[in-house]
Parts: sequence; C-alpha cells; structure tokens
Amino acid sequence: MAAFIKDHDFVNEFLFAAPTPATYQERSFPGDIFWLDDGEASKFPSVFLCKEGACCCIMYLHGNAEDLGLSHDLLKAFRDFLNVHVLGVEYPGYGPVPGNPCEGGVNRHTRAAFNFLTQKLRIPPQRIIVFGRSIGTGPATNLVSILSKQRKQAAALILQSPYRSIKTLAKELVGPIANVIMDRFDNEADIVNCHSPTLIIHGRQDELIPVRHASVLYDKCPAEAKCLEIIEGVDHNAFHALDHIIRPVSTFLQKIGADRLPPLPITSHSVMRTLDEGQFLIPPDIPEPRGESATQPGFVVRAIGSLLGKTNEWGLDSIGSNDRIANHQNVGGRSGGGG
Repeated sequence: MAAFIKDHDFVNEFLFAAPTPATYQERSFPGDIFWLDDGEASKFPSVFLCKEGACCCIMYLHGNAEDLGLSHDLLKAFRDFLNVHVLGVEYPGYGPVPGNPCEGGVNRHTRAAFNFLTQKLRIPPQRIIVFGRSIGTGPATNLVSILSKQRKQAAALILQSPYRSIKTLAKELVGPIANVIMDRFDNEADIVNCHSPTLIIHGRQDELIPVRHASVLYDKCPAEAKCLEIIEGVDHNAFHALDHIIRPVSTFLQKIGADRLPPLPITSHSVMRTLDEGQFLIPPDIPEPRGESATQPGFVVRAIGSLLGKTNEWGLDSIGSNDRIANHQNVGGRSGGGG
C-alpha cells in the first residue's frame, strides 16, 4: 500500500520534470532505439550503442529534466572515448513513453534493461558499469545494492551528482514541510550494501545537491575500490563531458582493471539477431509526437524537483575526433577535498 501511494501522490509531479515536448521522437536515432517490455504489458524505448571489441557495457540512467534525446550525444561519447557498449534507459512519462514517472516505474525500467543485458545479450553483471546522474543515482544505487545482496557485483557503480535521499534533499530545499512526503530513492540506505567499485563525481559549486551529499555517500560506501572526484568550479549542470566525466571515468576503469578484460562476444550483427524484429517497431499505444522543441520546467519544478537539471552544457561540441583521453589525477580516494 505504501509503495502504491508513493507512486501515485503529487510529489512525483514536482520530482520528475520530463522535457516537454520530448526532445526526440519514436523514429529518432534509427538503428539505435529499440523497445523493451517493462514487465507490466507496456514497452519503453532504450538506446543501445555497440562498440565492437569492448569489454564492458555502461548502463546510463539520466537526470530528471533530461531524456534520451538530450543524452544521445553523451552516450555516443561514452562509446567512442571509453570503448564500451552503451545502453541508455528511458523512464515512464519521458520521451514518447506514456504514463506518469515514479520511483516504482523508474526502478522497473532499470531492472528490465539490466535483465536485457544479462539475459538476452548474456553480459555478466561484473561487466556492466551502472552509471546514474542525479535523480538517476537512485535507481543506479538501488540496482547495485540488490546485486550485492545476491552476492553479485557490477563492474562499477558511477554516481554523478548523487543525493543522500529525496526526503533529505527536500528538507534542505523547502524545510520541515518536507517531513510530510514519503521518502524515495534512499541512496544513503542502499549505498551501505554496494561493494562494487564505486566512483562518485560531484561539482564543488553544486547548489541544488550540495557536495556534502556525495561525501556522506562516499564515507558510507563499503567498496574497497572507491573514489570521490570533486570538480572545482562546477555547479549542477556545468559539467564538461570530456574533462569532468569521461576522463575521471576512464582513469577509474583503468585503475580497477576493467579496460584489461577480454572483449565481450558482442557485435552489431549479434545484437540485431538477438532482438526480435518487433522490438524495433513503435508500440501501438505510443502517442503522436508532442511537439518540435523542448521547454524548460517551471519555477516550482526547479525549486522542488531540481534533482537534475538540464544537460545542455555537456560541452560535447568541443570534443574532436582526434582528442585523446588523458589520465585524470587523484583517482583512488578523495580528490579536490571533501566538501
């Protein structure tokens, strides 16, 4: 009953600020988008980018004012610069997906996508890098926590701009009135079960989710291989994809040896053979496109649901094809101070 109430109360309207209209349509990114079953007779889009010879796969869980359309360039950068397969997961109520976003729905999509990787593509959990950004750090940490309870490990857990829990953050944003809401995405409770190698990236100047949240999670994480990477001069939305994300991720993966594993036996051809042709067809219950361009969320959404702002400042336009990912220093412990 509690889960039902939590997934249907008014808080979700503020917490999840999907770009409206969606930034992509059902026929965007031909060849990259396919549809997965969420386990409750509905389908949702995912983006899979194959990198032949890759030894790991990143599963990316985006922020709250972001959809796969806004994430697509970043996902391609992950593939090309980190030499990994990439799976981007969409949430209920985002992009062309009908329904209302909520904790239960986001976790359901996350687990369905993970099962696709492990059961359909037969990628072992220890080859999957679970990457969550802001609101997406909730389902990411929850998934890795569940794996640990099953005595399994992911290749790595990467958290960008994480929060201790939604309720804890809401108290800091709006005060005692937040006590009336039911908690969601309790990263502080889940992180204590996460023994997979863990990298936490946070902007020092983040005013939406203060850097102390990252410090608390880092301290409570029991993983032997863990790193807190604090980026100076960066707020919640000003991350540069190459300098602030890809470089520290690359260095961390090198440190834990993920880049030296044998290649996964996955090619574009094998993925196409694995997928049923119906998974490339738009489900009949998907509505017509809602418009041509995205609008920004309103003031209330920014104030209460600011758990993950926009991703229009990735800095991807400055990444050239000949750029090389240099090693980023201070990986393997705290860097840039503790906040």
